[in-house]
Parts: sequence; structure tokens; C-alpha cells
Amino acid sequence: MIREALLGNWGAKLMALSMALALWSYATGKYTGELTCEIPLRIIHPTDYTLLQQSASEIKVKLTGPKQGIDYVSELLRTKELVARCEITGEGRPAIDLLEEVVTLDKKNFNFPPEIKLESLNPDKVSITLGKLEEKTLPVSLQKKGEPAAGYVLTGEFFYPSQVQVTGPTSLLKEAKGISTITIDVSNLTTDQNRTFPWRVPLEQRVTLRRNGETVEVPVKCDKQINVWLQLTEQPGSKTFQKVKIKLLQPPDSPRKIKLQAEDIDIKVRGPKLTLDKLGPPEVYIDVSGLEPPGPYKRPLRCILPPQVELEEALPEVHLDFQEQEEVKK
Repeated sequence: MIREALLGNWGAKLMALSMALALWSYATGKYTGELTCEIPLRIIHPTDYTLLQQSASEIKVKLTGPKQGIDYVSELLRTKELVARCEITGEGRPAIDLLEEVVTLDKKNFNFPPEIKLESLNPDKVSITLGKLEEKTLPVSLQKKGEPAAGYVLTGEFFYPSQVQVTGPTSLLKEAKGISTITIDVSNLTTDQNRTFPWRVPLEQRVTLRRNGETVEVPVKCDKQINVWLQLTEQPGSKTFQKVKIKLLQPPDSPRKIKLQAEDIDIKVRGPKLTLDKLGPPEVYIDVSGLEPPGPYKRPLRCILPPQVELEEALPEVHLDFQEQEEVKK
């Protein structure tokens, strides 16, 4: 009975097997996926070298495989965990300034699940240039942009240290003349803000040099920060006051009338522009309290000015004479 059950009815069994194979083929076809994407290329190299150039930074790939695996790859792309890795080792190589290599890429350069098939990739070869690292001491230059607030001027800058040690590719670093700070913005700066100095300013992680008539930026490393002091003062200016009335400084009950040869004068002053913009005509006077008739006299003018404001030129002496009050009444 058992033998007949196992060996009998071959037609029905073959039919069942055919149906099972058809269902399996349908299921696997239904749940197979395809994905075309660009994957970042990461170059892994010896620590005593730096990456100078790579012919491609992303690799375009076409993938096929089970839908579950394709979905997993899509999630890796979304979270930026999917990368192409290309490792350059320094083992067995001479210590040269420039290390150039062309690497052929295949599936082993990617962290795909085993069930994912790499159908195509572009490019499939990458040219890589590494530079041997060395240390060099370079002078620092300060980069600024913008202008101080209206009425202020930048009169000096100081920074420390003035030289730093940087690490960069030997072949190019030997031509470097200096390294710059990142650009600091002095727009609308005033003397009040100036009190917050020193600023601690990072350095640019590159140096610029000229090669074959072209500007080349070379990546370097330097963790130093520069202490920066800026000297800011009010912008100087000048102002002219015309026909300023000359006053007489004398006792209020003086019985004498004093006659001036000139009753007004033009005055030019200098000082901080912001102060001058708000300054009205200054007080100009002659002290005649100790004078006795008959005269005539020649006396210097005096002027009252606020702090930081001074005359462009010394005031002249003025001629004066006395008149008796009785003569004035006539």
C-alpha cells in the first residue's frame, strides 16, 4: 500500500510539481526589485598622506535583487550609510611625495547585502593622487571684510601668533608663502564693540599658491586659533563756523563802552566727526575785565571747545578801544 502510494499516480504528481514551480517563479518575479542610484566614494589612505585629487566623488550603480534587499539598500542611501570604499595602502611602496594610482571598482568596494546584484557601475575606474605630508611654519595674514560704522575708522590691527605650523602635502607646501585666517566681518563696528577684543579667529584649512599661471588651493591642517585685536577710533573731521559773534568778558556794571575793530570771526575746528556733526557754534570771547582806558589795546581771542575738539589755527588778536558812556549817550 505504501509503495503504491509513493510510486503511483505519476501524472498527478508531475502536475502538482509544475504548478509549484510556476508559483515559485511568479512569486520570485513579483518580489524582485531594481534600483539605480549614485553612491559617495570614500578614499581610505595612509595617515601620512593626504588626498589631493580623485577623478570621481560619486559612483552611479544599477542594482537588482529581492525587493526586501533593495528596500534595505534604499534605507541605507536615505541615512547616508551606503558608501563606496576605496583603500590605498602604503605597504611595500617607497616614501615618495606624490602617490598616483588608478583603481578598478567592483562589488567588493560597496557594502551591499550578499543577495544584491551589481548590474553596472559608472565610472568603474577612479584615478587617485595622494600627497606625502610634512610640517612647515608659515606666516599668518588677517582677512577682513566690510567697513566700520559711520564715523569710525580702523586705525590698526594686531594678532598673535604671527606664525603657525601647518601640515600639508610636501610637494606643494614647499611653495606656500603664508596662511590666512578665515574672513572676519568688521561691518558696523564701533568702539563699544571694540571692547570685546581679542577675538579668537580660526585659520583657513588651505593655502593658496600660483602654479603655471593658475591659482591652486592646497588643503592643509592647523588647529591653532589667532588672537586678534583691532584698534578703532572715531573718524576725524573738520568744521567751519562763519561769523561767530565775539563776546566781551567784563563786569556787568562797567561804565565804559568797548569798541571792537571786528565784531565776528570765522572759526575752523577739527576733531571726531561724530562730535563735530552735533557741535554748534562755539563761544568766542575777549577778557577785558582788567583793562583801563584810554587804549587802544590788542587782545587775544579765547574759545570754549568740548573735549577732543581743537582749533585748526590759533585765533588772532583783536584791536579794541574804549568809549566813555557819556560819549555814547551823545
